[in-house]
Amino acid sequence: MEEQIKNTEQENNQDNSELATRGKRLAAAIIDIIIFLPLVIIIARPLGLIDLELTEEPPKFDLEQTLQLFIIGQLLFLLVQGYLLHTRGQSIGKVILKTRIVAMDGKMQGLGKLYFIRYFVFSLIAQIPVIGAPISICNILFIFGKEQRCLHDRLAGTKVIDLQKST
Repeated sequence: MEEQIKNTEQENNQDNSELATRGKRLAAAIIDIIIFLPLVIIIARPLGLIDLELTEEPPKFDLEQTLQLFIIGQLLFLLVQGYLLHTRGQSIGKVILKTRIVAMDGKMQGLGKLYFIRYFVFSLIAQIPVIGAPISICNILFIFGKEQRCLHDRLAGTKVIDLQKST
């Protein structure tokens, strides 16, 4: 049985690179959020799209506000992360933690596939009332499978490798 698992892992890791740990992937995502969230607030607050006053109820956004925040978020994401994703297959968090997004054969993916399938599709799905949050959670939970790949990795045909441990 152990031999079969090892063979499956080798087939899924066609270029013999070592996958980034779940912890490194989580840490890179947290770094990206710490960088990204203040930028969205800096842009959206003066536009009246968000209010930072503490209230007992969470803010409610109408469709127009949601769409505006989504567009601002996507544009900021591309401005902040687009160049690194295109040239290195990395976000800022991935650069710091020395991980990289690559195709299953270890080759670099183009920005179109990285952005539209890995990021845009799931950001868009997250905006759908009722089903967006459960699908987003499901996307993340896929990392606990044997392949350590989220749903967005599977759809994009990518994996995240550890540059410090890969050949």
